[in-house]
Amino acid sequence: MSNVNFIFIQIFGMTATVFLCVSYMVKSKKKFLFLGLLGDIIYGLTFIFVNSWGAGIITLLSCCQFVFVLIYLNKQKQLPKFIAFLFVTLFLIVGCVTLSNVWDIIPMIIYCFYTMALYYEDIKKIKLVYLVSNLLLVVYDIMVMAYANAFEDCVESICLFNVVFIDFIKSKKIFRGEIISATLKKFILLRGTKTFGFCLQSSSVEVKTSNNHNFNNSLKHASSTNQCLVYKYG
Repeated sequence: MSNVNFIFIQIFGMTATVFLCVSYMVKSKKKFLFLGLLGDIIYGLTFIFVNSWGAGIITLLSCCQFVFVLIYLNKQKQLPKFIAFLFVTLFLIVGCVTLSNVWDIIPMIIYCFYTMALYYEDIKKIKLVYLVSNLLLVVYDIMVMAYANAFEDCVESICLFNVVFIDFIKSKKIFRGEIISATLKKFILLRGTKTFGFCLQSSSVEVKTSNNHNFNNSLKHASSTNQCLVYKYG
């Protein structure tokens, strides 16, 4: 391979890495798939350019799968399971035909994981599956001594790990904040009568919306059903 070809391949690889890293930062499944599609097209063509036909064909097949998912997503329909079964079968066939060592089983498993992830509506779950797959891909690159690819996939994995970790922390903080907000709004203090009430339970709707506007009207009823405790002092 000439130095010029090597430089072009690295440029293509880094460009694909940028597209995929950006895709991990978006919150829309449609944008995630579109950016992932662009990244995989570049990756697939790069593999074919270096005569790695097995990896190139599997990657381009994955691009076709992305197109199907985007089509059904625009129609607001779930991707039929037979399409997923079809692509998984194609991944396994291409992988078995081009199998050269035991480590080549890893890409077959990875793309089966990718197919499974596309059925999730929650983008956070998709990213989590992709994180596991990317870590496996780093192991594969190292085992087959594709160190340049290992570096690029490692960058992707670090980026994706940060996104998943930040999403996890945010979700915990938001959930705690919703519980606290929904509960504190049920605490009332009536100075004139020196009566206060504190509700021990918050409904799921109230936790999600922090909406307790009807609490004052329902305090007496709630206290009779052991949902709230009402105290008098002074």
